[in-house]
Amino acid sequence: MSNPIQIDNLNFSYGPVTVLENANVTLAEKEFVSIVGPNGGGKTTLLKIMLGLLEPQSGSVSVFGKVPALGRKQIGYLPQYTSLDSKFPVTALDVVLMGRLGLTRSLGFYTRTDREVAHAMLERVGLGLLHKRPLNALSGGQQQRVLIARALVSEPKLLLLDEPTSSLDDYVEQELFDLLQELNKELTIVVVSHDVAYVSRYVEKVICVNRVVHTHPVSEIDENLIHDMYGEHVHAVRHDQEHDHG
Repeated sequence: MSNPIQIDNLNFSYGPVTVLENANVTLAEKEFVSIVGPNGGGKTTLLKIMLGLLEPQSGSVSVFGKVPALGRKQIGYLPQYTSLDSKFPVTALDVVLMGRLGLTRSLGFYTRTDREVAHAMLERVGLGLLHKRPLNALSGGQQQRVLIARALVSEPKLLLLDEPTSSLDDYVEQELFDLLQELNKELTIVVVSHDVAYVSRYVEKVICVNRVVHTHPVSEIDENLIHDMYGEHVHAVRHDQEHDHG
């Protein structure tokens, strides 16, 4: 079976500004990987290239052995900023069902299968009993779980999440990563994050993106690597496996 992601000698620019230079990335099946790097370093651009939303100037990209526009049917995606208005009167189930649009039919009502899969994914993320709860009545962590369920209802083989915990407190962040670790038993997962030390507790390798792209096993993450990427003012903080909730 082809790798979920294979990127070779990729270059991408916005006009005269080079964002990614000679990037090479290989993701194997059921890996749990984090993309890290400073703001503006190219992390989100790399995700959008994987999704086929941006075309590189040179190099090759394949998603499950196909061009991204075709392979992305097997990708579930949680963008950094969702366009959902939390005041809009939709339930958790309504939001999850949006992830089924276009899968079984282009127009009309959701099918029984759509609803069964949506309920199953809400159960999967621990919100089965809250399917009728309005989105704006859910906590921030619960809303993120709903959005993950929405990404899962297309039954993908690869899950891409762009800064999924940026607005969550420490305890909810750990709960979310525990969920992702469980999902990783069946899916390849890529998480964009700023917190290198935290994600290193969960992922197998880290893709460092700051125009150039380097992939490192977690064991290589140290102060020197982080200084090279973020600058001298950032320090690595090793997190114990047992997290104190205080």
